[in-house]
Amino acid sequence: MACKKDKASRETLPEGSVTFDLPASTEVVAQALDIKEPTVLSLEMKAMLVGTSSDVHFVTFAADTAKIANYRLKYGNAALLLPTPTYLYYKPTVAIAAGSSLSEAAVLNLSVQTSLRPYSTYVLPLVITAVDGKPQDPALRKVVYYVFNTGAPRYVDHSTYTLTATASSTLGVNAAARAVDANTATTFWASSNTLQLPQWVSIDFQRNVTFSGLDYFFPTNVTAAIGGMTTSAKVETSLDNVNWVDKGTYAVNVNNNARMQTIKMPSLTTARYLRFTILTANPYVQSATVIYNIGLVGGILLLN
Repeated sequence: MACKKDKASRETLPEGSVTFDLPASTEVVAQALDIKEPTVLSLEMKAMLVGTSSDVHFVTFAADTAKIANYRLKYGNAALLLPTPTYLYYKPTVAIAAGSSLSEAAVLNLSVQTSLRPYSTYVLPLVITAVDGKPQDPALRKVVYYVFNTGAPRYVDHSTYTLTATASSTLGVNAAARAVDANTATTFWASSNTLQLPQWVSIDFQRNVTFSGLDYFFPTNVTAAIGGMTTSAKVETSLDNVNWVDKGTYAVNVNNNARMQTIKMPSLTTARYLRFTILTANPYVQSATVIYNIGLVGGILLLN
């Protein structure tokens, strides 16, 4: 009866005989990284065996964050180490089949790119840490630096400007300014509870800005049970706060974990002012007998 070779009888490979499937002179793999959208990006890499073997061999990849110091010495101190929460080895250990010199693909997943700095260089040093469970000598193993160059951020930068806002009406302390403060979650503008929808908030960005759309944020402490959730809205823009351009009416659903709706403009838009009109919303229930129709805006951020 035939049986597979156990681990103890597997051919032992010499140190350094397994490396990355890249040209020997290659130690940097660079690519642009879009940080505008919260997506998952999968990277694949393979191990290469010098020659072939009659046995199957298992190779384990991992990040070696200490190697960022070596990268900075060679290529510049401005490089940032890719933060741990943004990557995960989905498949770090792969097999080199018997008779083959190449492994199957290891898979590294990248996510939450929107948390990264714009126009920056991030580096993740990767190594082969073990072959057949045997640790590889840290001083001898090859390091490959995966380099990610970020571009424009998701949102238009307003850090050097003080945005202002006005509104069609206000409820208590929930003034229009709360729609443009730094907090998009718990502070908000609310329209009067004595007036019917539609109600609007208008934002002055203090200069002409070009944007592709916007993220509309609804207050996180207003639950679906309370109501008041926007269901449709109209977006208008202006260069002078006098002449307005209708950019469309949009269905809105903010009953999600982010309490947010992304609205894409029909085309790239340049304007100084934006008017967001809440057309319809679910009834806001203050009590069993007190129900209002009001508009709520936690924040509006423009998309690059």
